[in-house]
Amino acid sequence: MRVTGADLVDLSGELTEITLTWTDSPTSVGSPVSFNQANHLAAHAAATSNPVWIAGTVELGDSAGPPPNPQHIADVVRQVVAEQEALRLRFSWTPEPRQHVLDPTHLRTGLVTHGQADTADIVALINSRCHPQVSPGICFALVGRTLLCAFDHAHADALTVDIILRRLHLLSTNTSAQAAAPPGFVGRCVADAADVDRFRTPDGCDDTETIERLAGWRNFFTETGGKVPTFPLPLGDVPANTPQRTLVRTVLSADDAGAIDAGLFATVLADLASVIDDLGGPSRLAALIPLHTRGQRDSGWHDTAGWMVTNAPVLVDAGDRAGARSSLRAAIDLARVPLPIVLERCAPQLPSGDIFMISYLDYRKLGPRLPGAQHISACSTADDVQIWFSRSEDGLDVRVRHPATPGATGVVDAVIERLTDRLRARAVDTSTAVAAG
Repeated sequence: MRVTGADLVDLSGELTEITLTWTDSPTSVGSPVSFNQANHLAAHAAATSNPVWIAGTVELGDSAGPPPNPQHIADVVRQVVAEQEALRLRFSWTPEPRQHVLDPTHLRTGLVTHGQADTADIVALINSRCHPQVSPGICFALVGRTLLCAFDHAHADALTVDIILRRLHLLSTNTSAQAAAPPGFVGRCVADAADVDRFRTPDGCDDTETIERLAGWRNFFTETGGKVPTFPLPLGDVPANTPQRTLVRTVLSADDAGAIDAGLFATVLADLASVIDDLGGPSRLAALIPLHTRGQRDSGWHDTAGWMVTNAPVLVDAGDRAGARSSLRAAIDLARVPLPIVLERCAPQLPSGDIFMISYLDYRKLGPRLPGAQHISACSTADDVQIWFSRSEDGLDVRVRHPATPGATGVVDAVIERLTDRLRARAVDTSTAVAAG
């Protein structure tokens, strides 16, 4: 999976949209939304954000063979939308955000030929389809042999893109491929809301484990001066509503990533902390990392689409790989406390609109390589730095989202260049040591 942004992707070809029409009202109404959905919907209602969507593409068939049949692909899309509750949601936010589920039997698909299109045309189409006031805010299309799916963020997280692409690709070649219906996303939101309510009861946070986890969160915010951490190097002047810049680089080849292999994310964090220290920043890196909340592989939730992500804290000293591994293990435990409870009990300040975060996802663990697969994020504004590392059969890539200002660009480019050099040198040293041993 190539992880990129709408400002870097190259899509062009004959565009056929697969339209989705709902013939009746939702049959399940008024369910609570998740914490992430609530924040997303609030930003949209306050008109404080541009369209925030995520999309994916996969190549269909052999270039020497016949092109995909649009009606067949429309049938596949209808089946996938029917399977996934998160793709059949309508939202309301008065007086509080709620989600309502459409019945799959009320779905009708159609085909609209838009003619020859380029990236700007396709991004404009996604912008018009994927926002909370569209019901649901999702989009499917064929661009030549490329199958595109796109979702307003309220419907999907990064793993959802992979889940949907895999199912679409499988059904495009094998319509009889059956799969047990995954658990519904809304039911998970209801359960999570009940869990938050339980923590808010007089005895909800009084058990030993929760007390210790909240203490871990408080220690983290003590390290950050009572604030949600920001990128630890100065970015210069960043005016309000600064457009984002997206940087995508290959950090390690497959061989180099394999040479480091065990504990790769911990190594990345330790070396990133060293680079920041070298550039005049703090010697300890404080950041939030996103963690999916689908649980272990046998939890049943791994094939469920939806926004199922929390955040957890890491503190990593420059060059301390063992400490980074320990911090990652601790982060998984601290993430057991729901974020609404963390924010209520710890009350950290939020100094920027964006959250400085560092993500890592190993796509090799999600299934076989998908042909030409891409994860594409919308372009918006930015006032801080967000970093995604993605591991695939091709190695380790990084995508960075940051303010498109000269100061921020210079700092981010220097960090990624030095980090790449450091990691590649480490891979060479590791390979040499293995060969000598």
